[in-house]
Amino acid sequence: MNADAKSISRSGDRHSHITIGLRLRQADQWEPVDALGWNEVGFNFFHTREITEPVLEFKRQLNAFEGRIVWCAINTSDEVLMAALLNERMYQQAKKLATNVALHNRLLKLMRVSDMLAQKRAVLASLGQPISDAEMADLVARRRQERPLYHYGVQVDSESWRATVQKAFSLSSAVASLEQWADSLARK
Repeated sequence: MNADAKSISRSGDRHSHITIGLRLRQADQWEPVDALGWNEVGFNFFHTREITEPVLEFKRQLNAFEGRIVWCAINTSDEVLMAALLNERMYQQAKKLATNVALHNRLLKLMRVSDMLAQKRAVLASLGQPISDAEMADLVARRRQERPLYHYGVQVDSESWRATVQKAFSLSSAVASLEQWADSLARK
């Protein structure tokens, strides 16, 4: 990796306003992971298993690239576990509501947001799936015991990855523009 790329990875902006859905190759099978904290030279992601290989194969759609694990930590954040649990419940609700396309799409969109835990709980409650603080604490403790989350930082030097990042920027800015436009129309 050249000096410019190292500088970007250490001091460049990292983005998590949208996740980039990737596939990770593990034991000759592809499994989904979400790239967070991403920029042109890498990203981080969570996984339920410990990964010992230093170089991993990823792909976005048909574009494959390699990434090198540069750090790993066992996640201890309750917020990350809560978000995962809430997203799982929202996904189940979205599947049940597939015939209500607008609501289905809103749930899937909300799932892609990495925070907004209170809003996600409120949406689930409005759909008849309230989760009390005590129940959430129990679910988090059980999940932490059953499936610890490992957090990995990946360094990438690939034109395919850089093209993916540029596409994510263009798509997210287009979505933001459409939302602003829709909000302005709603206010009139």
